[in-house]
Amino acid sequence: MKKLLLLCSALALAGCNSSPSTGDVEKFLKPKFASCENIKVVDIKKTNGYEEDGYYRVEYTYGITLKDEGQLKEMKTIWQQEQERSSQAKVAYAERDKKVAALRKQIEALEDESAPRYEQFDDGQLHHSQGISATRVLTPQEQHSAALNAWRLNPPEPLRQKQEELKAYEQAFRDQWGNYSPQFLGQVGAAVSKFYRQGCPGTSYKFTEGMLQGQAQAANQTDDLSHWFEQREIQMKGSMTMRKTENGWRALSAS
Repeated sequence: MKKLLLLCSALALAGCNSSPSTGDVEKFLKPKFASCENIKVVDIKKTNGYEEDGYYRVEYTYGITLKDEGQLKEMKTIWQQEQERSSQAKVAYAERDKKVAALRKQIEALEDESAPRYEQFDDGQLHHSQGISATRVLTPQEQHSAALNAWRLNPPEPLRQKQEELKAYEQAFRDQWGNYSPQFLGQVGAAVSKFYRQGCPGTSYKFTEGMLQGQAQAANQTDDLSHWFEQREIQMKGSMTMRKTENGWRALSAS
């Protein structure tokens, strides 16, 4: 009986001196990333542990990697296509400005040539209006205004054709280059960061604070945004306070 008691005491002592394992860290950390759509946590390791104020402080490392590297490659392809389209658009808009300016200059010349002039009606004579009143006399200003309205409603054929040409050209340009919203151009860093965190709960953000720092630094130092699309397993570290319970170790706080 004495031996049995000593054995039980030894086991109890061993239990009191036990510390959290890597498995205990995994039980705490993996659920933080369970809902993440595009990333997963890997290589969880306990690196250190010590008692602190009656609790146990655990230090650990872990990695964050993509579930499917192909998605990042697809994003890079789209970004490259957007870059190419942006370059083409700059050339197209420059050509558009020249074309529109030339057409408007031709239209202005035809307008100057065909528009009714005030001098045509300022002949010192009074003219009766038609269809309004037999006694109504139109002033030169009224005559000129009426002629202008008629000219605008029914412009000469060369002017009308040139106006239609400008209108058709601008519509075709809008159809080709307008209403375009790039996914990544001008916001690569934000878009990639959002992709990595897609579906992750807000509580996981403290575990991803250093995420993508390498890509950001490389992009800033080289002025090459393609670094954002490099596939990397991001190495992280953290620590947490744990307490032993009847059901095992339970995390109280983490940083």
